[in-house]
Parts: sequence; C-alpha cells; structure tokens
Amino acid sequence: MNRFKLTISLVSLCCVFLLACAIQISAATSTIMISSVSPQPTLQQTLVNKLRSNPNLNLSQLQVHVDGNKVALYGQAETGFERALAQKFLENTQGVAIIENKMQIRD
Repeated sequence: MNRFKLTISLVSLCCVFLLACAIQISAATSTIMISSVSPQPTLQQTLVNKLRSNPNLNLSQLQVHVDGNKVALYGQAETGFERALAQKFLENTQGVAIIENKMQIRD
C-alpha cells in the first residue's frame, strides 16, 4: 500500500472515530447557574443556551460568569474532550473576547 492510500485510510479512520464520539448523546440533566458582574443578560443567556442546546455536552454544576467581554466557565465535565468542546463551542460568539475555562474533569 502506498503512502497516499495509507494516509487516506488513516484520515478516514480518524473521521469515523470522531463521528462515533460525537454521536454519544447524553440524556442526563445538568444544573446551570447564571451569575454576572456586568448588566449583559443577553450575552450570558446566549452562552447558556448554546451550552444547553449541544446534546454532546454532559456538564454538571456549570456556572457561566460574564464580566464585559470576558467569560469564565466553572463546573464539571465528564471528559477532557467535553471540557474543551464547551470552550470551543463558545469561542466564536459575538461579544466574547476571552474565555477562562476553569472546569474540572469528574473522577
């Protein structure tokens, strides 16, 4: 097998693996607390709705703190992938410049 076919096979397997990871949908409920230092309930509500609408996130005790254009995430995630996905999911939101991900991974 030449390098090109091997590379295509490897990329295909990686894509299948990522798709399999993304399909796992959790029906667990989560608690999301909202607190804000600045009067921006619309930005904060947008962030909370984005996190709630993603079926691939199983976050518990999640707290979203908004201070101007800085967002801090606190709580617990099942895996490091979920922790990173929560941050990545919010990165391109208008009005958010800095995201501090202080979430913990459950033991």
